[in-house]
Amino acid sequence: MKRLSLTFLIAFIFLSVHQLMALTVEFIGLERMTRESQIIIYGKVISSYSVWEDKSIYTYTTIEIKELIKGEYKSQKIVVKQMGGTVGYISQVVDGTPKLEIGKEVVLFLRDWKGAYWIHSIVLGYFQVYEENGKRYAVNSLNNVGLVDPSTKKLITDVSKLENRFELYTFIQSIKNLAQR
Repeated sequence: MKRLSLTFLIAFIFLSVHQLMALTVEFIGLERMTRESQIIIYGKVISSYSVWEDKSIYTYTTIEIKELIKGEYKSQKIVVKQMGGTVGYISQVVDGTPKLEIGKEVVLFLRDWKGAYWIHSIVLGYFQVYEENGKRYAVNSLNNVGLVDPSTKKLITDVSKLENRFELYTFIQSIKNLAQR
């Protein structure tokens, strides 16, 4: 009986840790993310729908572009594709995938892959915009995401890197400056 309890405890700990940090990505800085993104936008989420494709669910979200920060795009609306979503009563959840909520403003770093725009590095290229005391901020919350240092290949434990918060218009100008390099 004690052996069964120990096995259960070990399994419980493993599953708990796995749930706490189910997505692990290489941490890349703003400069690299700007360079590798074909399009960077500041916009507002206006609609979303999910569909089955090749035995998986994908969500397509339409963003109304308020400002095209980097790249060329002819429309005022862009569609972003993400893994996961809900079709009928069936949901697929991909840990770390940002939830693009209708009505929310976002800054997105987008890459064209197989004819669709995807958020760069799943969660790293997503910043939600919010207002606090009359100022607007862009925030990328990386809670519950494991970050790997690209040079050491080790998990980053410095909690100061787990959230990025910038004054919105300073952030946009910084991205524009990086894009011109």
